Amino acid sequence: MLETRTGNTLTCHSSKAANLYQDAVDLILRSESGAAETLDKALELDKDFALVAAARYYVAQDTGEPDAHVYRELAAQTSLNVSDWEREHINMLIGLIDQPSATQAKALAYIETTPADLLVIAKLTGNMFFYDGPKKLETVLNVFESVEGALGNDWAFLARLGFAASEAGQYTRGRSLLERALAIRPQSLYSIHGLAHMLHDAGAAEESETLLKDWLKVHESTARKGQMYGHVQWHLALAEWQMGNRDAAMQRYLAFCAPATTTCGPILTLADCGGFLLRDYLQTGQTHPLDDDVHKLIERVWGMIGHPFIALHVASLYATAGDTEGLKCCEETISAAPDGTNRDVSLALVSSLSDFVTGNYQRSAQTLASLTPEARIGVGGSKVERILIDLIETTCKTLH
Repeated sequence: MLETRTGNTLTCHSSKAANLYQDAVDLILRSESGAAETLDKALELDKDFALVAAARYYVAQDTGEPDAHVYRELAAQTSLNVSDWEREHINMLIGLIDQPSATQAKALAYIETTPADLLVIAKLTGNMFFYDGPKKLETVLNVFESVEGALGNDWAFLARLGFAASEAGQYTRGRSLLERALAIRPQSLYSIHGLAHMLHDAGAAEESETLLKDWLKVHESTARKGQMYGHVQWHLALAEWQMGNRDAAMQRYLAFCAPATTTCGPILTLADCGGFLLRDYLQTGQTHPLDDDVHKLIERVWGMIGHPFIALHVASLYATAGDTEGLKCCEETISAAPDGTNRDVSLALVSSLSDFVTGNYQRSAQTLASLTPEARIGVGGSKVERILIDLIETTCKTLH
């Protein structure tokens, strides 16, 4: 039995389990529902299937399952009796999950010899978007272009290359690649999300709204439990909000994107929640008290508050609630962290929102103006975050 993308032999006692593993990898790469359940079925058929255990850890960590460590331990134990390529794949995948910075150089070397391992490449580039600083747009695109010869017309690869190209400002190329990916696998949540991102960045809210509503008419029933379903609905809610249909946008956000209702993992939920509510607050001035689910979400990510991406979205939530004490707590926690670029950028983002809430729009704008284009790219995430920072700055200037 061959693994579809690497073309290497699997160490597995059940052909049905091998097929289930391959199906689950596709589900992971499409960000669709059923990957965890499919992997669990494979483990029932072959409890020593090391690749399944590693993939299950990937899913469990991404969705914030409390017992994720069980799968990591199973993968480590069962990997002692597999082939060299499987062991190396498992080590790379778990390393990128547990120690992303320490594993990045090893993973870059690994894909030079194993360029078809898209699961590792997807995790590697996801980390790079989050951690790789001002050069991430270039470095991520370089990774995908380096494996293009091996992955060619693979739909999951095309979607990721298209997303990376559009993030780097290559909108025409990015759109073409994303549309090719959707033509091959039209139900892919990852691919439709990539195209929605590109349209958002290009300021095409009306086109995005039409695209997403048409896609949901066809694919919503199968996509509903997908890991990125809540985020796709967020893109539609944002497009509706940008088109001036605030009531419909807010209803959609609450129904599909809020912490209590989304299908997304904690980091993406934080971005969707903070980003949507802050946009509404900046435009209307209306505060949104934080419910228990939002407070629980903040608690889950608090240990990462020193990262600018987390700091931006946690501070956004406190700002939308008019919670100056919450913002002060963010500032104090970040100020106590060791000196460094991330600390300084995180502190600037939180301080600017604190000043905004208290009406000191001039100082808020001045703080944001001190953030260079490179620093804004280094916040992490996608261009959506940079647009959000620009929006805070523009609103300050309007109100001052």
